[in-house]
Amino acid sequence: MYRRLPVFAYIILALIAIGILSRFVSDPAGMIIPVAVFGIVFFLYKFPPSRWRRQQKPTPRYAKAKEKRKQVPFKVINGNKPDDDDMPKYH
Repeated sequence: MYRRLPVFAYIILALIAIGILSRFVSDPAGMIIPVAVFGIVFFLYKFPPSRWRRQQKPTPRYAKAKEKRKQVPFKVINGNKPDDDDMPKYH
């Protein structure tokens, strides 16, 4: 399902098109700079400079020999939390 633009959006787009065409007819050389700037911005938007650099191979994190660790069993630490069955201290 297509989403239609409001009527005033079509009016504004038509006025923009008329303005660009009249400017191009009256002074074609004056349109070179705005068109070039728009083209450069559009090109940089589509192909950002970060893509221009060559991709370097990522260094593997685990390339080095892993050091063997001593296996330590888990240790239970007794806490200070009271049991739920006990009566609260404030009674």
